[in-house]
Amino acid sequence: MVFEDRFDGAGLDRSRWATRYIYDNERLDHLNDEVQRYRDADTHRVKGGTLSLIARADPAGGYQSGMIRSRQTFLYGYFEARVRLPRGRGIWPAFWLNPDRARDGSLEWPPEIDIFEYAVNGVEDTESMLHSGVHEAVAQPATWHFVDPAFDRASGTFRSEGRLNAGWHVFGLLWQPDRIVVTIDGRRLYDRSFRWLNRKGAVAAPAHVLLNFAVGGKWAGRHGIDRAAFPQALEIDYIRVCQQDAGAIAQSCGGTTPPATHSPS
Repeated sequence: MVFEDRFDGAGLDRSRWATRYIYDNERLDHLNDEVQRYRDADTHRVKGGTLSLIARADPAGGYQSGMIRSRQTFLYGYFEARVRLPRGRGIWPAFWLNPDRARDGSLEWPPEIDIFEYAVNGVEDTESMLHSGVHEAVAQPATWHFVDPAFDRASGTFRSEGRLNAGWHVFGLLWQPDRIVVTIDGRRLYDRSFRWLNRKGAVAAPAHVLLNFAVGGKWAGRHGIDRAAFPQALEIDYIRVCQQDAGAIAQSCGGTTPPATHSPS
């Protein structure tokens, strides 16, 4: 294990986590057409070993919310978080990896790995569905080694048997130089080829870990936002990252067994 936070302290450990995106001199408080703004106004609440990223409606008609970005960076490994997803039309929490600064200080995007995005608009995307996938800087023909029957690889959508926000779930990512495996509660959703490349075709800068609670936008807010459902919280029990020692195979990550990889069929 090379990184773990169980949120056992009295508050968010700011030496481990930033609360804005790395862009705009680490001050960017939203992306795309999201309507929330990330703030430090009781939006990162640590209590009883759980971090709650809280989204609430503000008097001006907008929304304030919380996000965390790891200051430590990683290149490959096993990434895991135990979370409880929020409720309400218009929510958009996510768990993902994004490139940090390169050695020369530059920032470049993509690549990106979305372990999950839970954008609930109540029609095309419901509480029993989530998205998982990648953004590539250079086109890479995908080889799929395994796909769960409930995962649609064309849209990157997983459809659960019930509401995904009814309880806690463990989301995992096994990230290797040439492939990724995404899991929920130990169940493999897919195992596919993927290389972490920048626009020049070289290995991109190491990644930081992000968990954020966005609201609205053309995807999650397509059919409006249920303002009466707020405040809502994305609850996080723990986050951990494990990497292999040289010449050894990691068997567990703090008591969790990472998904096995298999030779392509």
